[in-house]
Order: sequence, then C-alpha cells, then structure tokens
Amino acid sequence: MAPRSSPAAASSPADVAVVGLGRVGLAVAAAFADGGLRVLGIEKRPEVVRLLQRGARRAGERGLEAALRRTIGRRLEVTTEWPRRLPGIVLVCVSTPVNPETRTPDLRSITEVAEELVRRLPPDGLVIVRSAVPVGTSRKLVLERVRRARARAGLAFCPDRTARGATLRELRSLPQLVGAIDEASADRASALFRRLTRRIVRVSNPETAEMIRLIDTCRTDLSYAFGNEVALLARTHGLDPLEVIGGANEGTAGSSRGAAGALPPVAVPGYVAGGRFSRDPYLLLQSLGERPLEQSLVFSARALNESMPLRAAADVLRLLRGAGKDPARCRVLVCGLGRRGRRGPVVPADSPAAPFLHALHGCVGKILGHDYELSAEAVAAFGVEPVRLADGLARADAVVLLDDHPRYARDLTPRRLAATRAPVVVYDSWRLLRGTAVPALPQVRYAGLGHQG
Repeated sequence: MAPRSSPAAASSPADVAVVGLGRVGLAVAAAFADGGLRVLGIEKRPEVVRLLQRGARRAGERGLEAALRRTIGRRLEVTTEWPRRLPGIVLVCVSTPVNPETRTPDLRSITEVAEELVRRLPPDGLVIVRSAVPVGTSRKLVLERVRRARARAGLAFCPDRTARGATLRELRSLPQLVGAIDEASADRASALFRRLTRRIVRVSNPETAEMIRLIDTCRTDLSYAFGNEVALLARTHGLDPLEVIGGANEGTAGSSRGAAGALPPVAVPGYVAGGRFSRDPYLLLQSLGERPLEQSLVFSARALNESMPLRAAADVLRLLRGAGKDPARCRVLVCGLGRRGRRGPVVPADSPAAPFLHALHGCVGKILGHDYELSAEAVAAFGVEPVRLADGLARADAVVLLDDHPRYARDLTPRRLAATRAPVVVYDSWRLLRGTAVPALPQVRYAGLGHQG
C-alpha cells in the first residue's frame, strides 16, 4: 500500500518544497526544517517515505537521525504525492545517474520534475536545482519548460558540495554557490541558504555554478589519474613509484612558486571509483561541444582511473602464474572491500572492489573476502565468501589489499603470513606494508600498483 499523503502535502502550507529525498535532498530538507521553515518533502519511492514516516533510522549521516526526529511530522512533511499548488520555492534534488554502458546521463527524473513544476509552481515561483547536471541543463531542460506556463518563474543552480557522512555539518560550514538567471532569483536563493550558512558565493549564471560543481569532482579525478600515470611509467622502467612521487613532492609541494603559483603534490597511485567519480566526469563530458572525447583530459583521466582495478586483477593473475601456480586452482583473499572511514551502507557498485572482483571471477578457484568495517552479510554482497582474517590467510594463495585500513599493517605479520599457501602473492595496492618485514619474506611475492617488488 502506498504511503498516505500528509495533510501538509495536500494543502501545501510549506515555505519550501524539496523534491527527491536521497542523501542530498533529505539532509537539506531536515536542515531547513530544523531552522524553523515548514518543508514539504516529495519522494517518488513509497518505501523511502514509509520508512521516514515510521521514524526509521537513517544511518551514515552525523546528526541527521536526530534532526529527522525533531522535524518529521512537525515542520517536515514527507509524501509521494504532489500538491495541487507548490510552495514559492522548490529545490530539485533528484538523482542524475549515468548509464553504465553508454556513459550518458539519465535525466528522466529531472525532466519528470520539470513537467510537474509546469502544472504546480506558483506564477512567480523560484526553482533551485541542486542535482549534479551537465552544463546548461537547469536553463534548457528545467527553465524553458517551466516558463511555458510560468513566464515569471525564477531559477537558480545551488549545488550540493558536501561529503557523505558530513552533509549536515558541511551544509552549515561550506560556502554555498548561487548561480541564477537574474538578480531577483539570486537574492531569493541567497536569502534561503543564509538560514544555513553565512558564506554565500554568487556567480554570474546557472551554467557557471553547474560547471563548478562538476570540476570539484573532476579535478580530484585528474589528480589521482596523474599519480596513476606516474606509477605506470615507473613500472615500465622498473622504478618504485612511491620513491619517484616522494622525490617529486619533496621540497616543492605547496612551497615552490612559479608562473602558475604553488605546485600541488603528486598523488600516490590508487583507486578512484564509484559515487560521484562514476558520474560527474561523464556529466561534464556532455559539455564538450564539438571537441572529440579523446582530446579531453577529463575523459583520459576517467579512463585511466577506471582501468586501475582491472590492471590490479591482471597483476594478481600474472604473479600467481609467476609463482608456479595455476590461478584456476587458487584461493584469493581480498581485503578492504569498502572504503576506510566510510559511513552508512556500502553499495558494492560504488567500490573499486566491484570491477576488480568481476575481472577475477572465473579466473581463480575461489575468492574470499574480509573487511574490518563490514558485516559478513555486507561482504557476501560482493559475491565472495566472507571469512575472518586468520582463516582467510590460512587458505590463501594470494592476499590482495584493496583498501589502506591501518589495521592490515598491524595484523598482516610475518607469523600470520607463514600460515598461507607458500609461495603467497601479496598485492598491496596502497603499499601499506612497504615499511614492514613482509616484502622481504622469502615465501612472499610482493607487489602493488605500479610496483613489481
């Protein structure tokens, strides 16, 4: 049975509506309600609304559960139904995923919302788009539709830039970007977000704010891609990538001044996958215009970073063969399936473990899984057999560290590794064991990203 609409949703006495109650929308709705506004939350997934109406716990976001307890059923009403007339300000926070096969954005949800706004927005209503979108989407897809029926409607793009797990805190501490079509829209959007933060940064138009939102992610992607490129170059010449990167950073990072200012440090090689990294670069690539993809640094960086888990899987298979073992008869213990320090539920598709495991399946005898912060059920969701670390080591022909959890440096001792099926491959992606006795053990074939031991 679908959730019943609340009285507030039916009569819409709210000051602001938030459409889409995922991580971004739910947090901003709770924050505004906690600050005294009457908020209408609209979510098309009935199961989400049911859970919220029942007071179900929202794991993973500090302070959100308490804020929801204080506001739901009071200043925050949640429903699956659209009211006949929306409040004067509507925030659009729906998801904009990327098709995993075509790498093109799926804008159906935001298009559906725009069509609802045409029918329900007040004549002088303000639409604030908060979802990550290709540059130009807010104006071309949302505003042009809305103004067919609401010629005086305003528009602003005010991106979410918060980190998962710290959304509420960062809503109040980070500057809020506001890019609007006119001064009136910018003034209204700025006044709304000043209820959360004093730091408002106004830019000249929605397109500028849309691009800023995407380059926040892409510059991180580019930084890691260069570190991964250095690692592959170092491997070609039999060099240690961490020594190369450490030397490049010594005495220069953040201190050397040149025509471009301070030099940023070279990132260590690693995995950059899932979440915004699997979406935002492709949203930005929709804005290339006539320029070919292969001429884009954003495209090249994403392709290189997506290749790293696959390269790691190929390395493990090669090292097993080099140790005189048939991979098809080997057991591989994969450690660190999620992300250290993450909060909330782990989605396997958002982890670098997913492409790594996909590449190994069918090539090795069995894959075992361990993670200090995941339950056995969460580990099993990756399609591997969950094990305790000691039990996994006793059965392993190869041990792969996908995460840099510091407990692995403490617990993967020579004594414990002696229980493995020697010779054992230890693939230390982040080189966590670099300063220990493990790499020099005679029964260990040690390697990492860009490092062949």
